Amino acid sequence: MSTAAHELIDPARVADPEAGSRVQLTLPVDDVDAMCEELTTRGVPLLNGPIDRPWGIRTASFKDPGGHSWEIAQ
Repeated sequence: MSTAAHELIDPARVADPEAGSRVQLTLPVDDVDAMCEELTTRGVPLLNGPIDRPWGIRTASFKDPGGHSWEIAQ
């Protein structure tokens, strides 16, 4: 994996993607199901979802090529 993160956060260390997620970034979308279809069409595997959460929000999650966890929420 090629990334500029090493230069951007030096002298801090960039963790191995297999170390697990420490943060999840959330993007609001109008239609989670439509966005999941678009992501799948583009070859992005979903981690989960679409899921109706008990607190009334529909979500899905995926990882970007850098290993960062993203959630889309409606």
